[in-house]
Amino acid sequence: MRALPMAVILGVGFTLSVSEGQSPPVPTLALVGARIYSSPNAAPLDNGVVIVRDGKIAQIGPRQSIRLQAGATIIDCTGTVMTAGFQNSHVHFTEQKWTEAAQQPGSKLAEQLQAMLTRYGFTTVVDTGSFLPDTVALRRRIESHEFVGPRILTAGLPAYPPDGVPYYVKDGALADLLKLLPQPSTSKQAIDFVRQNIRGGADVIKLFTGSWVTRQMILPMPDDVASAAVAEAHRRGKLVFTHPSNLAGLEVALRARVDVLAHAVEDTRGLTADHLRRMKAQNMALIPTLHLFGGDNNIREIRAQVRDYQRTGGDVLFGTDVGYLPGYDPTDEFVQMSSAELTWREILASLTTKPASRFGESSRRGRVALGFEADLVVLARDPATDVRAFADVAQVIRGGQIIYSRSSPLRIGNNVPSGR
Repeated sequence: MRALPMAVILGVGFTLSVSEGQSPPVPTLALVGARIYSSPNAAPLDNGVVIVRDGKIAQIGPRQSIRLQAGATIIDCTGTVMTAGFQNSHVHFTEQKWTEAAQQPGSKLAEQLQAMLTRYGFTTVVDTGSFLPDTVALRRRIESHEFVGPRILTAGLPAYPPDGVPYYVKDGALADLLKLLPQPSTSKQAIDFVRQNIRGGADVIKLFTGSWVTRQMILPMPDDVASAAVAEAHRRGKLVFTHPSNLAGLEVALRARVDVLAHAVEDTRGLTADHLRRMKAQNMALIPTLHLFGGDNNIREIRAQVRDYQRTGGDVLFGTDVGYLPGYDPTDEFVQMSSAELTWREILASLTTKPASRFGESSRRGRVALGFEADLVVLARDPATDVRAFADVAQVIRGGQIIYSRSSPLRIGNNVPSGR
């Protein structure tokens, strides 16, 4: 691959915000010259062109076969790699800076979203636990085009076992806040929890089927509580994520038929290949969050769990727990997944096609394909040679709009005459 070109920007700016409720003008874009991985299993298309019109991918093909129309914004992507936009399936909007998101200056929120998410290629994120009114307000302001940011799916507050709030949540939390945390002890309370979250705007439901109540003890959620919550969520068309923690928590999740493990099983004692086969048989997805466990004494066993689940054909989704973890850079997660013997193509699938399929959206996102939503990532380097390149993001496009660009990362021209 050639070196990334120096920038010459002609008449095009990257606006972080517009007036609330006003859709920003979305020009026709022509992204020219990248190596394009249209899907994780596809052969690369070198010197490719993607034409984006009205927020959708209108054309894709080799440079010599596509005519660049007058009036299009031409972006020279020579020396870069393009993929579909990434999904981070485990984030949190729990840091203090997201409090009262409805009232905060839009420019401040846009900068925070960029620092945490969009600069790393994430066009869709799944918030697996936060204060629902704040996260819904943040999402509303993004979708009303007040400022740019990723698509946000949220769980709102998760449900914990009775008297089972994790020690790391309790530490430093005010008593009044702890009273707000759902801890259903009956099936009816579990159903009410699900209904309340969905009424508040939740897209998924999050449970703690195994909760670290102390540094040495994990408390499982009662079977009837977990099963009632999952059944109600499924009745309403919602996926259920869970924090399993250990074998007991995994067993509760399996019996309740949870959809997604929000973490790999951390305490791996007793975990066998049969557990992984049962997970696969139930079509359960796994989010490794290996960086979170990087300092654990059993990190090799946790990596082996992820490796073996991938080899069974189970779905692995990318997620970092960012927002709970203070570091935003996902590079180590990519390195850890590679250390778990996932190939770069399998990692790309965990970022693109696998989450699109899990959320029933394979017909419109997750690939660089004709008619798909124009959610795209431009990487400065090829992850086929180094998985760290997944975090070396030059530009991010969501719905045909540039939502992140490095300072002078690409040559951009405007109103280029038609021609090949």
